[in-house]
Amino acid sequence: MHIIQQLSVLILSIILFTDFTVINADNYVEEDVDEIAKDNMTEECIGQKEFCNLSREDYIAMLNDYIYPHTYEWVLIGTHTLVFITGLVGNALVCVAVYRNHSMRTVTNYFIVNLAAADFMVILFCLPATVLWDVTETWFLGDVLCKMLLYFQSVSVTVSVLTLTFISVDRWYAICFPLKFKSTTGRAKTAILIIWALALTFNAPELVVLTTEKSVPLRFELEYLVQCLATWSSNSDLVWHIIKVIFIYTLPLLLMTVAYHQIVKVLWRSEKIPGQAETIKLAPAEQTQLRSRRKAAKMLVAVVIMFAVCYFPVHLLSVLRYTLDMEQTDVITCLALISHVMCYANSAINPLIYNFMSGKFRREFRRAFCCSTASDLENFTTLSRITTSKKRPCDLMTFETRAQGRNVCSTTFIHSSYKDRYILT
Repeated sequence: MHIIQQLSVLILSIILFTDFTVINADNYVEEDVDEIAKDNMTEECIGQKEFCNLSREDYIAMLNDYIYPHTYEWVLIGTHTLVFITGLVGNALVCVAVYRNHSMRTVTNYFIVNLAAADFMVILFCLPATVLWDVTETWFLGDVLCKMLLYFQSVSVTVSVLTLTFISVDRWYAICFPLKFKSTTGRAKTAILIIWALALTFNAPELVVLTTEKSVPLRFELEYLVQCLATWSSNSDLVWHIIKVIFIYTLPLLLMTVAYHQIVKVLWRSEKIPGQAETIKLAPAEQTQLRSRRKAAKMLVAVVIMFAVCYFPVHLLSVLRYTLDMEQTDVITCLALISHVMCYANSAINPLIYNFMSGKFRREFRRAFCCSTASDLENFTTLSRITTSKKRPCDLMTFETRAQGRNVCSTTFIHSSYKDRYILT
């Protein structure tokens, strides 16, 4: 009996020990699972904690909803689309107009074509990428295009301001000192090459420092919220923007202001063509030439004013963002988007200025849309040049048409209502 009791106690002890061991093992397993879950949660949960429980699909859907355009952004897209179409068509027409009409191949118009070519390329290549970037807050085009497109955009702006500066200097010499400097198309072509060389060299640092970086940490490897940024320090970035504001905006505008002020004084405070004696009374043709030069000066001044107005906000924001350490509020974001629109609008508005203020460009724009017919030629007259009495051979004349089976050559002047449009400025 005593032996049976001892065996019963021994069996009960073994059972209790076994249960205790199993319970402790289960507790250890649960604790290990909790620790592993915590470790996994720590590794996967990057960014804000309220998004840690989202699956990959839900997380991507949330990001897509975030970058989807809002109402005001659709207005921005529509505005850029209008600028895109207007800029491409207008700048292409400027190049076509000068190419088709030999009488328009003047020194000033060569510079205008260079300006139009730069504007055309920046609108075609840079505007769509910038709109996508502004709306989605993401640079989707990779590291290479980050360097190339932003670099080319800066080059185009530099080409524009240098071209306007060269035009003002050329007109200043031609009008204020006509006997000291002879402006030729060959020198204009050389100046254009110099302009592009300077622009490519000046903006070379951006080609080195620009790269893509993720501005916000994401849970998964996703190409969202990637930015195209410069890798140098904030101080270096500030210095670079100040240099651009001084040399690519302020100093050229001061030079152009002085040049056009002198040009206006000469053309409007005198009733003679520069270079002629005071006692010579202007003939009707010379009066027409003076009016033509005044029109050209007004057009160029309007182009410079529009450049100054359109690029002022973006330069101002660039400097204030670094000097005042402004936070990225909704107001600042809106102002930045508007400043971007104005920069691209400047590239599209120049052809409109030419159309409204230059009869030559206006007529060539119309010719680009509707080809001249035989009925149009009835309005043309074969007037000889008013600046010379020598006859010119057929191959040197501007217009050459066929009528009634014969070659009919006319001079650079057509119907009397258009004659003042073809005086070279």
